[in-house]
Amino acid sequence: MKIVITGATGQIGTHLTHLVEFEKNEVVLVGRDESRLSEAAQKGAIVREGNMLDQAFLSGVLEGADVFFFLPPPNFKSDDMIAEYRQLASVSRDAAREAGVKRILHLSTLGGHLDRAETGLIRGQHYAEEIIKDGADEVLHLRCPFFLENYFMSVPTIKEQGMIYLPVSGDARYAFASVSDIAKAVSELIQAPAWKGRSIIELQGPQDYTFAEVAAAFSEGLGREIQHITVPAEAAIGAMAELGLSEAYANGLVRLLTSIGSGILKPEFRRGLPNVRETGVTPAEFARQVLKPAVDAS
Repeated sequence: MKIVITGATGQIGTHLTHLVEFEKNEVVLVGRDESRLSEAAQKGAIVREGNMLDQAFLSGVLEGADVFFFLPPPNFKSDDMIAEYRQLASVSRDAAREAGVKRILHLSTLGGHLDRAETGLIRGQHYAEEIIKDGADEVLHLRCPFFLENYFMSVPTIKEQGMIYLPVSGDARYAFASVSDIAKAVSELIQAPAWKGRSIIELQGPQDYTFAEVAAAFSEGLGREIQHITVPAEAAIGAMAELGLSEAYANGLVRLLTSIGSGILKPEFRRGLPNVRETGVTPAEFARQVLKPAVDAS
C-alpha cells in the first residue's frame, strides 16, 4: 500500500515516522527539509522535499497513492492563515484528483463543522474540510482537540513564575490531547483504512478538563504549583507577537481560545457515539513525560 504523509517534519509527522511500518508499506514523506527526515529514509521511507502549494510537485508525489494524509501546516508568520488553509486544501484536492488518490485522511480540528468568524483559526479548517472532501471518493476528517503541546508557548512563564497566562477563563471546559495520541490514531487509520464516503472521527481526549484543572494537573506532573491566569485578549495577542507569531495569527489563536470560553467552539458529537474516540495521555502524564523536560531545558 502506498501512503503519502505531508507535514512529515512537524510534531505529528515526527511521531508518525516512528509508528508507520515502512517494511509493509511504500511510505512517502513530504517535507520542506529532507535532511530532517534522514532517519526515516534509513528505515525505508521515500523522502520528497517540496512545497505543498506546488500542485505539479504534489500530483507527482501522489501518483498511485492508496492513502493521502493531508495535514495543512500552520504558518505562524501568516497574515491570513484562513486563506492559506483554503489554498492548501484547494491545491491538495486538485492534486489528489489528478493523481487518482483513493483515500484521504484530513487532520482537522474540533469545531470544524462551524462556519463562524468567532472561532478564529478553526474557521480555516472548516473551509479545508469543505474543499478537501471532493479530492477522493473516500475522505475522513479526523478532528483533534486542543493540543497539550500548545502549552510550550508558556514554558518561560511556567519556569520563572509558575503561571500560565491565557485569554480564557480557568472554568472553561474543553477536550485536550497530546500529539503522541493523535499520531497514534493517525497511524492506525492510514495503515488499516476502512472508511467509506465522507466520514468524521472526533478525538476528544481521555475526558474534558477546565483550564484550571489542566494547570493543577501540571502542578502534579511538574512537582510545583502552577496557576492558570486569565488575561485580556489584547495582552495575549501582544505576548504571542513577542514570541514571533504574526499579529494576524496571534489574533486567530486568541479568538479560538475566547470561543472556547464563550461556549461557541465545541465538538459536533457527544461522547459515546461511534465516531468519537477518547485518547489516553492525561495532562498530568503529559507534564511528567513531555513538559517537564522542556521546562528543565529552557
